Amino acid sequence: MSLENAEEQLRKSREVERSRESKESKESKESEMSAEDKAAATMERADFLVKEVKSGKQQIQNIVIHMQQVMQTIQALRKQLQIQSDDTTGSVEQDKKQVENLKKKIAEHKDEILKMKDELIKAQVDQIKKDEGATLSDQQMQEQAEEMVSRIMEEVEK
Repeated sequence: MSLENAEEQLRKSREVERSRESKESKESKESEMSAEDKAAATMERADFLVKEVKSGKQQIQNIVIHMQQVMQTIQALRKQLQIQSDDTTGSVEQDKKQVENLKKKIAEHKDEILKMKDELIKAQVDQIKKDEGATLSDQQMQEQAEEMVSRIMEEVEK
């Protein structure tokens, strides 16, 4: 038994060490990211959040439609069975909770995107400089980047 315990402890200590090493290497890779990589990562995160917001909104619409269908079916059944109506149904209550959770998640994603606005603008300016740097002034690049980010923000608000 003690041999098994010793082997188990050795295995666990090796796993902890590997985990620590992987975290350290991940942190060093993150610190080595260039400005272009950071800009790309920021844009990728913004795209992901926009998609999450759209997906969450679509899920809410689907759940609300489903809730309405369930309520109509329940009302029709109660009418057929001549049962008194109460608006509390288990699945509908669960759907309402899920809708609330999705609304919270969407709000969090929107908040994160708003907090990323300056980073997104900088990333867009860097991208524009890379693509059309010689033809546009700094002011024009800034305005174009702000317009692109504004479109992203509007898309999230829809």
